[in-house]
This record gives sequence, C-alpha cells and structure tokens, in this order.
Amino acid sequence: MQMLKLLPLCLLLMSMVTTGRAQMTFTFNGADYSSVAERDSKGFTTVTLPAGTDLSSLIASVEVDGTAVDAAAVTPNPTTTKINYDELKVFTYKNKAYGFRFVEDVWFCAVFFSDCHINQEGSHDGTSQADMTTIMTNILNMGKNGQKKVSFKAAPNLVPKTSIVFCLGDIDQDKGDDGSKGEHSNFLNCTAELAKTAGIPFIFIAGNHDISPDYWGDGSKGVTFGGSGGSNADDQTINAIKNNNSYWESMFDGGINYFTGGSGAWQPSHFTFKFKDVRFYCSNCYWFQKPYNKPGLFSSATYYAPDGIISALSSFVDSHKDEASVWMQHYPWLAGYDCNRWWLDQNESGNYITASDASNYGSSTSGIAYNDAASANTLKKDPLSAIMMKAAGKVDGRVQHFSGHYHRFDEQTYTSTVSSGNKVQDYTVAANGNTNQSENAFVVLFKRGEGVKEVIKTQF
Repeated sequence: MQMLKLLPLCLLLMSMVTTGRAQMTFTFNGADYSSVAERDSKGFTTVTLPAGTDLSSLIASVEVDGTAVDAAAVTPNPTTTKINYDELKVFTYKNKAYGFRFVEDVWFCAVFFSDCHINQEGSHDGTSQADMTTIMTNILNMGKNGQKKVSFKAAPNLVPKTSIVFCLGDIDQDKGDDGSKGEHSNFLNCTAELAKTAGIPFIFIAGNHDISPDYWGDGSKGVTFGGSGGSNADDQTINAIKNNNSYWESMFDGGINYFTGGSGAWQPSHFTFKFKDVRFYCSNCYWFQKPYNKPGLFSSATYYAPDGIISALSSFVDSHKDEASVWMQHYPWLAGYDCNRWWLDQNESGNYITASDASNYGSSTSGIAYNDAASANTLKKDPLSAIMMKAAGKVDGRVQHFSGHYHRFDEQTYTSTVSSGNKVQDYTVAANGNTNQSENAFVVLFKRGEGVKEVIKTQF
C-alpha cells in the first residue's frame, strides 16, 4: 500500500526530470526572473531570490516555452499557491511537470589560505608560482561545474561558489625580496590578477615576512635604511595591499576604512570593509604592530606605541556594534608552542624594541620575559578581545577569527583572563606548501547579516 502511495510522486518526478526542464518561467513581483533563476542538473530549477523577498505574492504570471498561459490552468496555481523557501515545488501543465526550488540569496562563501611564501620552496613551506596559480584557479572555479566541493550542514542544498578570497600573510620571500624588485608581482600575478579576471574580490594582509618585525631571527633589526627588509620594503608591501584594496573597493558597502595612529609615522594600515552585509576587520601582521618614523642614513628608526590605532579601532567598533563581524590577522591567538612571543614583538631570542612613548599595551615595557603568556594576555590579547566582543556576529558567544603563520591547521578558543565571557574562536590555516597537511584552505559559509555559520577544511 505504501508503495502505491509513492508511485504517483515517483512518476511525477520522472516526468519532471525528462520533460519539464527549463520550459516554465515566471514573472515575479519585486524580482527579475532572468537574473535570479539558476538551473541545475537535477531536473528542477533553483530560483535564487534577493534577501528579504516577500513570498506571499511572489509569482505574477506564467509562461511555458515562452508563451503566456493562464495560471489557473497550472496545478497548483503558481499565483495563489504558498511558496516556501528551499522547498521543492512541482507545477504541472498539460501533463508535464516542472520542478522549482525557491531559495533566498542569504548565503555566500569565503576561502581563506595563508603563508604562500611564493618561490621560497626550499624553506618556510614555500609554494611555486605554478602551484599557486593552480590553487587559486581551483578556488575561483569552485562550484561552477555544479559539483559540491564541500557540503554544509547549515545549507545542505547549496552548491558552494566562491564569493571572496583571503590570504592571511607571508605572501612571498623574506623582507619583501620576492625576485620581482620587492613589488610582490610574483605573488600578485598568481593570485590577485586571476581574481580580477574572474571578478571575485581577493584581499590579502601582511605577515611578519612582509612587513618587518622589530628583529629578524638572525638578530638584525628589521627596519633599516634602504635595501630589502627595511622601511622601503614595508612601503612596497602596504602600497601593494592598498592598491589591491582600491581595485575592489567599489564592491564593498561604504568602501574601505583604515585604522592609523601616530602623526607622520609609517603605519601598518589595518583596515575594515563591509561585504554582503558582513563586516570584515583585517589586520596587517597583528593589531599591535608598532608604527615608526623611518631611519636615516646615520640614524635608527623611532618606534611608537600602537595605542592610537587600537583607540581608533575601538571607536569604530563602538559605532558599528550591530554589524555582524569576522576578524583576521596573521598571528594566531594560541596556535604554536611559542605563540606569545609573536604577540610581544619578540624574535627567537626574545629581542624587541620598546616604543618611544607611553603605552597601555606593553610596547614600552622593558624586561618582558620570552614567550610570556601572562604578559601577552594581559597587555594585548585581553584588551583586543574586549573590543572584538562588542561587535555582533558571534557564534555560541565566540568572536570568529582567522589566522595563519603557524603553517598548520589549528582551531582553539581564547578565553580572556579578565572576563571569562570574552572568547575568540580562532581558525588557523595551514601553509599551502606544507606537505604534511592534507588540506590547504578553509571554506567558510556566511549568512548575510549574521556572519560565519560553518567552517570546513579542504584541498584546492
């Protein structure tokens, strides 16, 4: 008996698959069918509607094979039947079935990767230009063949396509010397230029190999006069980031805002923008990177505390609290056995340069111990997490954050030592060239106005 009940539905679906594809169209109230309908390969048409579309009186009229038909002759009548989001709706006309699924354009996907170290294949898990070109091409083409690269529990019927791409720093060789006169063209040619051709926004931030740390691992000071690794290389990196940002700025609601502090000093130029009703906060290296006055031929650089930058960030978040947010910087919050030394501007020996002015964040405090977790937490992680917590878009009370640097995948929750309610969920992505990792990127599902919904590791 149960089989007999299912038989009419089975026959209906078979008819839909074999005879009804792409033949019935609609005129919508408040939406353009030709621009929102996407036909898939499963025998029905997925109609993607603008977010917030009123479904109560969606369909105004019907056509079959380009000819208007009486809606009352269609079963059920499309102009009066109830339409539900993501529900398979089958209409029949003259013994032919036409299947539709109406979905709201609320989902979009971002891809995060990091630590390309282009052409630095002998060390740092570097990636060749050819390999990076392949990876980037695969990212930009995700889902275009109708095949699911990943499946999201939150949107099981979604075929994920890339809406925006992020690289989280360490883009090429040390100190800006990537074999392209320090202008990062090798990296840009196999990432940003491909994204421009595809029309998909690509955003990258700087890592510690892209803008100079206080000290390099060999004990030399990072910012020197001229040459690779000095302030000239830092300028080239920030200029490359800003030029790339300018290309995509028109696609972001309200443009791009930069956070600066310290009059006349070189700035790490952290920035924020809003894309598809989600705000992205992007830090070059990390939020506490110190500004500096450039060194002269016979003088050293003068460093300044990042307090002005952090104050500007805090004020901005105060006025954008209602916007769902996602955050990123090069340094992880917890991943890596020596994570805290990165937050304290220390090199492998614990060397760092104090700021010339007073700081609330330890940048002018001497005697901080190597990899001092208590100092890193109290001076920098706790205050930053408090600022981040003010913005909307948290998942289970946790701020959503993405990082690189560690060259391995990791996912940990940082809990403030001052307020246990302040939590940062940090997703650390592996280096592309780390052959010990079976994946090389995060695919992240976002919902408009709500932020991160799901994070999946995968290989491109």
